[in-house]
Amino acid sequence: MEKNALADVKQKQKSYRSPPPPGDRSCPWLVICHGWEVQRQTFYDILEDRHYTKIIPDLRNKRIRATSSREWLFLEDQYSDDCCLWNPASLEKIRLPPLEDLACSYCFFSSPSLSDPQSYVVVVDTGENTIGYCKPGDDAFKRHKVEPYIGCAAMFKGEIFLLLEDRELAIADIENSELRVRALGNKEVNSSNPGGVPASRDHLVSSGEELLIVEEMIYALPMGRIYGFMVFRMNFAQETWEELKSIGDQAIFLSVRGGISCSPKDSRIKKNAIYFVQHGVGHIHMYDLEDQSNLKASPCSNIDYRSSYLHWIML
Repeated sequence: MEKNALADVKQKQKSYRSPPPPGDRSCPWLVICHGWEVQRQTFYDILEDRHYTKIIPDLRNKRIRATSSREWLFLEDQYSDDCCLWNPASLEKIRLPPLEDLACSYCFFSSPSLSDPQSYVVVVDTGENTIGYCKPGDDAFKRHKVEPYIGCAAMFKGEIFLLLEDRELAIADIENSELRVRALGNKEVNSSNPGGVPASRDHLVSSGEELLIVEEMIYALPMGRIYGFMVFRMNFAQETWEELKSIGDQAIFLSVRGGISCSPKDSRIKKNAIYFVQHGVGHIHMYDLEDQSNLKASPCSNIDYRSSYLHWIML
């Protein structure tokens, strides 16, 4: 009996230090990092309206960024230059060179698999308009300055796309160990927006066969509150951004940096909708593109969102 009880305790401890089992999922989880020194992680299952609170040592004091690979997350330490790649399923960790003056806004892999000897880890720092890149095992990130400035980035059909000033598109790729940025030219925006939007923020999102701009429209007062979205698709043949009134059977999940698009299999997730979170606000919001309604639900009302980090991730 004592051995069984001890085994149960060890199993519970192991479970408490690991992410919840992913199962067969078509939608992302919301991970909320919170508590003293951000030592707790709450994984919210939007399908089941359930949350699982964990204390995972590898995630303590870390900022989490999704990568272009479902298997890996990018972890950036809050108090040092340390960073690494972390596999939520196996708990494997791959150490990377120190970031030094880089900050990770987005993280991509130049090849589908890290086992490819030519695969680079690419970190986009939108604050400094700099792209850092390295191979696992390198001593330092190489750096490439981008002008005019990087608004946001996304991986689309195996290539890293950058959204620059005036919604100009560019592709970043690595050839002979050197990164180059190839601008695709100025892109006209065809929009029915009458203007008068107090503020806005763009997200570049890969959604099925489309590359999208998801534009947040933000209230001036109260400051930073989102009241709606506009969506544009890139028409590569005509080199224009075209406004979309519908994203069809897709749902988009936006974090502060980047977004995840999926085709929900479960009717509890609304298609043709945008799910989003805001730091300091304890709700998931759902914006219906069809009727332009904005609904909210509270996933974990017992968490102090003012000192937390929220991200959508695939597990």
